[in-house]
Amino acid sequence: MNTRTNTNTSARRTGRSQASGNRTQSGNPAQWRQSFERYCALAQSESDDRVARENYYQHAEHYLRLMHEAEAVA
Repeated sequence: MNTRTNTNTSARRTGRSQASGNRTQSGNPAQWRQSFERYCALAQSESDDRVARENYYQHAEHYLRLMHEAEAVA
């Protein structure tokens, strides 16, 4: 029987590591905006491939969320 206590059970349940912390504190908001705009442009250029277009929009949405979280913290 294992008697060790796992102090990381909440992180394991949510699928996040404790080291990830608050992602809005790392990175550069100017780079987030640039990445957001780049992925939106890539999505718009994919007029024939609906799957690729959705993939690019999902990447853009990630950066949009980062920007909104940074605004909420500030």
